[in-house]
Amino acid sequence: MLSTQALAQRATDGVTVSGIVLVDSLERPIAGAEVELVGTTYRTRSDSAGAFSLRSVPVGAYRLQLRAVGYAPLVLDVQLTAEGLEGIEALLRPVAQELERVRIRASLTPTARHLIDFEIRRKFGIGKFLDSTSLWAYGGPQAWYRAITAEVPGMRAMVYGSSLALARGGRGPTSLSQPMPAGDTADQRRGAQKACYLRVIIDGQIRYNTNVGETLFDLTTYDGPPIVAAEVYSTAQLPAEFNRLSDYSCGAIVLWTKR
Repeated sequence: MLSTQALAQRATDGVTVSGIVLVDSLERPIAGAEVELVGTTYRTRSDSAGAFSLRSVPVGAYRLQLRAVGYAPLVLDVQLTAEGLEGIEALLRPVAQELERVRIRASLTPTARHLIDFEIRRKFGIGKFLDSTSLWAYGGPQAWYRAITAEVPGMRAMVYGSSLALARGGRGPTSLSQPMPAGDTADQRRGAQKACYLRVIIDGQIRYNTNVGETLFDLTTYDGPPIVAAEVYSTAQLPAEFNRLSDYSCGAIVLWTKR
């Protein structure tokens, strides 16, 4: 219990408002949610664990607003005393299903169906998902690999000559009887090393399948339509539809284009 003097000092210096932002029903943390006291300059974003904190807030009555893409906003009326307000659990309701119904009515093209499936898989939260907003932040359709290496832990770009291929750090799920791939003879002459390369799938078609002796997928020569969505999976996360035709796997990069 704080003393009267300590409470008075807190009222003067300001107090802390903190908590965690979660998905309603699933109680899974939401990273990057906007948190603000409406009408003030006190605002922040939740971290990777969904936690947020606003410090040095004067005591008084406020409206606490929490927002995240794909979720209905939440507004709470809060009364701050000298004790502060900590341990808030803010549950945001997903609204992605409503957006999917709009997309279905608006377009029945193959690409639209692929992106609907992308959104459905993203809701389960298994793997790393990057939409067009994230990908285009790195400079346009040719720069999607920079977004992936920057935002997916353990991802690295393997340089061989003037080419690039994506791989995971470490040796991956290999054994002495199953060597890691290092590209074809031409790739190796240009400096390609053995690595845990990811399978590359574009619009549902396997473009690189991680076989020993197979030509690596060179990121610098991609000249197809702009990439508008990407899914990145480790071996354990890989959905069955993206894990066929090869026993070797370090996971996969699944790319969707604007066609």
